[in-house]
Amino acid sequence: MDKILINSPYLVKSILINIYGFFLARKRFSGTFKRWFGIYIGNLEKKPARIRLEQFELLKKNVIYCYEQIPYYKRLFDDIKFDPYSIESVKDIQRIPFLTKDIIRKEFDNLYNKNIPSKNYSLHSTSGSTGEKLSFLLPNELLYKKNTAFLYRFYHMWGIKPKDRRVTIGGRVFTHKAPFWVFNIFENQLLLSSHHLGNDTVSLYVNKIESFKPAFIQGHPSAILVMSKYILDRDRELKVNIKVIFTTGETLIEEDKKIIEKAFNCPVAQQYGSGENCFSSQQGPDDIGYLINYEHGFIELIGEGDLKEVVVTSLQNDVMPFVRYKMNDYVKVSNERYSSRYGLPILFDEVVGRTDDIIMLKNGSSILPVTIRMNIKPLLSKGTNYQLIQIAAEEFNLNLLDPNRELNTNDFRFTLRKLLGEDVEIHIFYPDSLISLGGKIRNIIRNKR
Repeated sequence: MDKILINSPYLVKSILINIYGFFLARKRFSGTFKRWFGIYIGNLEKKPARIRLEQFELLKKNVIYCYEQIPYYKRLFDDIKFDPYSIESVKDIQRIPFLTKDIIRKEFDNLYNKNIPSKNYSLHSTSGSTGEKLSFLLPNELLYKKNTAFLYRFYHMWGIKPKDRRVTIGGRVFTHKAPFWVFNIFENQLLLSSHHLGNDTVSLYVNKIESFKPAFIQGHPSAILVMSKYILDRDRELKVNIKVIFTTGETLIEEDKKIIEKAFNCPVAQQYGSGENCFSSQQGPDDIGYLINYEHGFIELIGEGDLKEVVVTSLQNDVMPFVRYKMNDYVKVSNERYSSRYGLPILFDEVVGRTDDIIMLKNGSSILPVTIRMNIKPLLSKGTNYQLIQIAAEEFNLNLLDPNRELNTNDFRFTLRKLLGEDVEIHIFYPDSLISLGGKIRNIIRNKR
């Protein structure tokens, strides 16, 4: 289907994307969405003391459910003589051993409720930013209705309503030639392809955003940064009133955030959550730090010092719930407090995540990290990963985490030369590890000389 979409005439492409958009919008916004959205908006009025109590009740209910319905937890709790019915405080769950990615892979068949019909959930996997991909099950109600309600509660904090006009610049490949965008009628959304954004096309993207006049922009910060620098370099004043920009998928450093805010003359807010759907958080308009969606998941911060590891317990996944799951993510903690306006808890100020670089070629053009990741991802197999390091304009080191030497290096050379130029030198190495600060792999690094 992707090949058909990419190679179709523009009119056919637009029709196909809107057919998909129609069904996706129905999954997200129909049925119980309004109910969940109303509940989550109403919860913003609650005081911190009530929020603490409600989250504890959700946590206790979830742990009891795991004991009664999930074979792995029934066996584990019995082995360690842990009584879920006697939980009196959040500290009591610290007796439960951590759930790791290795345990999830090994115990997959014992970690979900087999009494729930398979039509009610679907299989998903993470991108494997710390190594091997991880598979898990998500209930459809959470994946579509509840997640959309959480997302639009976040947007609500910034004055955004469901179906407000928006621009999305993301990593999905839907074209290989101009025009580099499609309008999704059913979500009032202009989809921009990040893969074709460069020095020779950036003006087209900025012009299109200006004429589209969105209420907000969402997408990869590296792509939005390219447009921001183009705007500032030309002292251009955009003729559009954008309320806010939401970034996701990549870590945004403070310096780049200020550049984007200056160019588009609006605030930038970041989101942080888990692909496993155990929790979600976001930056609000009135507070420093990340506001935690307390209904979504319970967070513990483990370790000494300001940098702590995130451990989460999912509160909304009744198919494959995770208890005390070590995500291998790290955050810079703050003094625990609550939002000055909404009452939501704030546990950390900064996320230590992947900060990939933009590749700069000899001819002055740039290649975004998301473009490289999307092209390299199909070449990887289970248990493998990569790190591309630009050491000169036309020279790159490719580090492959490939213990069994099963990856086809010719495929990597062909793909990278197609992206970076036929004359580039690519040196391939096999290090023992690619892990960097915070437990995350930086997949794309440019040595700035």
